[in-house]
Amino acid sequence: MGHYPGYDYSEMAEVLQQFFVTTIRVDCDDSKYPFRVKDLLDEEKRDLILREQAMQQGLQLDGKGSVAVGTLFAKRYSVLVMAVISAFSLYDTTLRIADDDVWFELNGTGGMRYKTLLERTSLEGKDPVQRRSESRLLKKRMLLHLEPVLRAVAISTGASDKVMWSLVAHNVQQLYARMINDQRIWKTDQRLAQIKEDQSLWLDQHNDNGYTFAIELQQFEHPIWQGPPFFIRRYCCLAYQVRNGSHTHGYCNSCPKLDSESRLHNLLQQ
Repeated sequence: MGHYPGYDYSEMAEVLQQFFVTTIRVDCDDSKYPFRVKDLLDEEKRDLILREQAMQQGLQLDGKGSVAVGTLFAKRYSVLVMAVISAFSLYDTTLRIADDDVWFELNGTGGMRYKTLLERTSLEGKDPVQRRSESRLLKKRMLLHLEPVLRAVAISTGASDKVMWSLVAHNVQQLYARMINDQRIWKTDQRLAQIKEDQSLWLDQHNDNGYTFAIELQQFEHPIWQGPPFFIRRYCCLAYQVRNGSHTHGYCNSCPKLDSESRLHNLLQQ
């Protein structure tokens, strides 16, 4: 993941596609993905999507593994949230997140790929007060976007929306930690300062009305670990329940069920 001063559409498009499987489309784009976010708010369409997602993961929507379908949906959907944050914090660009504007498809293993539109570009160099206002507004819109989607999926799967929110919040916090602690990403002191300011706004609980990205997370500590900050999730995403042929997933590196030595081993192998 990289950023260079100045707005660079092609670079941003490549970064969003490579790291967050998110494509920026144009209005005349015919190759839309089969689903829109608003389909998740329609019970019949939502169940169709979630059943297909469950099948790709070797799970069942109406039985054992149904909760995992919901928690894994939240974890996968957080990728879109990270794309929106990265576009703004690294490229001063706002992506559209209206229910009609975001399209997605399943990737065959239960994950999702996204397409959306540009809303506003080149905020770079504008008044700092205006930029802070834009960042707060984007965060508020994202919270309002997530609330009905996660609630609907929770109802269909039996997953806890509290757990689902925590999985999204974890990825948001981990993303900002990664951006701030990697000079190859921020490159300039000015960009670093902007990322830190965005982080402080997105992780501020003020006026979040109960839904927040600012949940308290434990940071991994080990005498041998000298890497960047690594946060442990508050709840397991249940990915270990996934069965894809003979493959079993196991615990994620950030899973609270993983012991310290196993976590260290996995992180050092990356």
